Amino acid sequence: MRRILAEHRCPGCEIRKPLCFCAHIPRLELQTRVILLMHTAEEVLTSNTARLTTKALTNCELRIRGRLNQPMSTDGFVAEGRPSFLLYPSAHAAELNPEFVANLSGPATLIVPDGSWVRTRKFVRRDPAFVGIPHVKLPPGPPSEYRLRAQAGPHSLCTLEAVARAIGALESTDAQRALEAVLRVMVERTLWSRGAMLADDCTTGIPPEAQEEIRPRMPRPRI
Repeated sequence: MRRILAEHRCPGCEIRKPLCFCAHIPRLELQTRVILLMHTAEEVLTSNTARLTTKALTNCELRIRGRLNQPMSTDGFVAEGRPSFLLYPSAHAAELNPEFVANLSGPATLIVPDGSWVRTRKFVRRDPAFVGIPHVKLPPGPPSEYRLRAQAGPHSLCTLEAVARAIGALESTDAQRALEAVLRVMVERTLWSRGAMLADDCTTGIPPEAQEEIRPRMPRPRI
């Protein structure tokens, strides 16, 4: 069944082929290095945004954690001449504000756990590879635009949003906006395909061919 479903999805953006948004994915060459640590439970979820992040950022890699008898590599977590940070809002995390960024010695390596909050919290607390790596957190910002899953809290963000805002603080607000734009396309087209959003409400547009080929169950009119 999984193979049959995969045949109907774009291998690039992993959405149903008539809704493909590969043309909207930017290729951003940045100095900030991003290492995404995806839990293996996320590998089969098309709503995961870590893979999309790696497609948009050339200086980004994805590592899988939690596979049986396949320990995740920690190579490159710390590199000489490059400060490393774990994006995790612990009690002692420093905020990525202008003052903090101004005091950095050079381009940073940003390590970003990807997975449920419960798994991430256990992972960060137990893995010895993070000992000595400072934690950073995002400044307060607008609510998440990611509406494909229930969020852990009102201030929760998906992985792509978190990386986008971190990049905006560390290096480039233009890159942040580009990442947020492609996420908006992904979210709207996915919601439309689920019948949870009307085409007229999609600010990024639905391809005409998708409207002809896909007949989702549309939302009931409000009374």
